[in-house]
Amino acid sequence: MALAAVLVVGGPAWVHAGCAGTPPCERNSDCLAGYCRDGECRQDCIDSAIDCPTGGSCNSVGKCDYGAPVGSGGGQSTAGPGVGASSTAGTGGASTGVSTTSSTGSGGAGDGELEPCSADGDCGAGLACRELTVGGKKRCVRACAASSECPAGTRCIDKGGKRCFGSDIGRYCTSPGVCNFACLQGPKYCTDTCASGADCPGGYGCMPVGSPPVNVCVKAAAYCDSGNAGDCVVPAACDLSPNMIIGGCTLVCDSASDCPRRAAPLAGWTCDGLCRRPSDIYGSLPGGYTPVEYHCDAALQPVALCNDGQHIDFDKFVVPSPPPVDCGSNQTTPGVSGDACVDSCRYAGGCGFGYACVGVGGVGNERIGLCMPTGVGEPGAACSKHRDCAFGYCSNGLCSRDCTKDGVCPSGLSCVTVAGPAVEGQPFRRCE
Repeated sequence: MALAAVLVVGGPAWVHAGCAGTPPCERNSDCLAGYCRDGECRQDCIDSAIDCPTGGSCNSVGKCDYGAPVGSGGGQSTAGPGVGASSTAGTGGASTGVSTTSSTGSGGAGDGELEPCSADGDCGAGLACRELTVGGKKRCVRACAASSECPAGTRCIDKGGKRCFGSDIGRYCTSPGVCNFACLQGPKYCTDTCASGADCPGGYGCMPVGSPPVNVCVKAAAYCDSGNAGDCVVPAACDLSPNMIIGGCTLVCDSASDCPRRAAPLAGWTCDGLCRRPSDIYGSLPGGYTPVEYHCDAALQPVALCNDGQHIDFDKFVVPSPPPVDCGSNQTTPGVSGDACVDSCRYAGGCGFGYACVGVGGVGNERIGLCMPTGVGEPGAACSKHRDCAFGYCSNGLCSRDCTKDGVCPSGLSCVTVAGPAVEGQPFRRCE
């Protein structure tokens, strides 16, 4: 299914010089997956064993790397403070018990769920071997009737039978053939159906698109101003609220339930016919954008201009300090190298393509999910940082998976409760 084109792609007039230029890309950070070359987002590999010659390893931007394999150092990831708060959820933490589910999740499909496979015979009862995303790695997946039955990071999609396929919302596309459901032809990213913003990744809301209209997840993280709203799904949907230092595209809405969702207890979006960002958000830079750009709030304090208001160094897992900012300047100021925007997330909606919702952030005494970049290391493989791992989580030097929502772990690993704050009212759990 191909939805009607809804955007005119054009180069936004950013207020600083060192920013993304004419779409689709100038830098790797402009790409939702892969790397930027000659103005195009490319991805050479996904599975090292299949896509790279002997001795090669598929790195974090989808290139075959012929140095040391990802995660070969076996080091531990560095736990830093939770985003915007004290350190409540690092990569370590004492285990307090083992759940009764292992590889079966709340739906009880059978051993081996989400494990790599090459044929249905590799999977347990009730599971089938399918590509999670078009051209992606094959994993054992369960049948489903609704996305609520699926493990975190997957959605119930009918592709010759309903199964829990991977979320590819936000994946760059030029035709529907690369998407699990549909490609928005104007902005060129994959999308999927939704009933509300809660069904969509962080930074995406739910609105009708196309003819006849279909409710799909629409990205709200894009620059706009009063004279340039070409990147917005609806040209009039440009959020220029008083708190916005640089304007951001938004969505039309009937209620706040249509709008993007942030992790609780962060302030939520509101609706006045358009989805409006809360007052602690000052810009529209998407998750993964690096380096973060800064300017000053009304109190003349430097603030990050990220679409979710959060930022982090993904590799060092620390929240960098803002740079000195000239509050009187009409230009933004870039942060230190590695400082990146990060989206908070809820397990139900998850994260955009190339990211996984992992409960490694903290606000006050609560643990929250953050959209962490994913790599290639399977649970149990050595890692030194979260992006080394297929599920975006490195714990104590080994790739893991946040199994809080579903209890799903590969065979041989258990879903273990970890001491510390709860996330979404549930004890945080990971695969060990």
